[in-house]
Amino acid sequence: MDLSIIILSYNTREITLECLRSVFAETHGLEFELLVVDNDSSDGSAEAIRSEFPDVWLDALDTNLGFAGANNHAARRANGNYILLLNPDTLVLDGAIQSLFRFAESYPGRG
Repeated sequence: MDLSIIILSYNTREITLECLRSVFAETHGLEFELLVVDNDSSDGSAEAIRSEFPDVWLDALDTNLGFAGANNHAARRANGNYILLLNPDTLVLDGAIQSLFRFAESYPGRG
């Protein structure tokens, strides 16, 4: 597995869905997994993500772990050689994730 992409959701249903769509539309040539932690949203985020993206690993928490806690929670589950923390308001364009991955591979040791 090349890359684990972690996204946190907290009452950001629509922008998280747009983010996920952009990751799948713009990321090719990499073996990646998407891990989403929903930090106890009340806007139906988890249900919408589960419905549209059934293959994404989703943990819908009943407690808000905060930014660091939720990222660490997902990172323990990650299988990728690299981990990318991606904010849910990000739209991936022009193969940006592959470019970032190629840079990381070309310059090992540069976190």
